[in-house]
Amino acid sequence: MSDDARGSGMTRAMKIAIAVVGALAAAGIITAIALTAAAGPGARPGPHPATTAAARSTSGPLPGATPTSGSEVPPPPATPLSALPPASARPAKPLISAPLPASGSKDGGIVDGFPTAIAGPAAGSTVRSSSIAAQSTVMQVTLSALSSASQNDIRAEYRTRWAAAGLNEQPTADGTMTFVGAYESLTLSFGSSGTGTLYTVFGVLRTQ
Repeated sequence: MSDDARGSGMTRAMKIAIAVVGALAAAGIITAIALTAAAGPGARPGPHPATTAAARSTSGPLPGATPTSGSEVPPPPATPLSALPPASARPAKPLISAPLPASGSKDGGIVDGFPTAIAGPAAGSTVRSSSIAAQSTVMQVTLSALSSASQNDIRAEYRTRWAAAGLNEQPTADGTMTFVGAYESLTLSFGSSGTGTLYTVFGVLRTQ
C-alpha cells in the first residue's frame, strides 16, 4: 500500500471516531436539557433519599426541651385549686359586751341599760314599753312603740340600721323582718292600732 493510501485510510478512521464521540456528546447535552425543562424553572436537586430518611427518624421534641407555642412538649400542669390556701375570714364580733345590765322593764320609756343603738325606737316614735332579761352571757330585749310613719318606712329604717351593724336579713313567712348575726337575732313585727303604726322589736344578744 502506498503512503497516500495509508494516510487516506487513517484519516477516514479518525473521522469516524470523531463523529461517534461527537454524536454521544450531543446526545448527553440534549438529555440534560430535556430533564431541566421537565423540572421547571428554579428547580433544585431534591435531597438524597438516605438524608430524608435520617431527618424523619430524628424529628420530634428533644429530651428536656423548653415548651414553646406549638411545641409537642406539654406544659407543666397548673397548681390545683384544692392545694391553694383558703382565704381567711375576719371573725365576727358580738354587738354587746359584758357586763350585761340588770334585768328590768319600764312603761312609757326606755329601761336602763337598753341597747338603743341596736334595738332602740325608730325616729319620731313614742315608746310604750321596754324590757331587758339578762342571764349569764345572753340578753333578751323587747321594745313596743307607736309611730305615725308607715310600716314600709319603719322597715326601711331598721333594715338600714341592722345591715350597717353587719347583720343579714333572713326570709320569713309571717310578715316579720328578721336579721341575724353570729351572736345576734333581731325581729321587727307589727300590730294593730287605730292611732298609728304599732310595732315591736325583739332581740336576743350574746356577748360570746
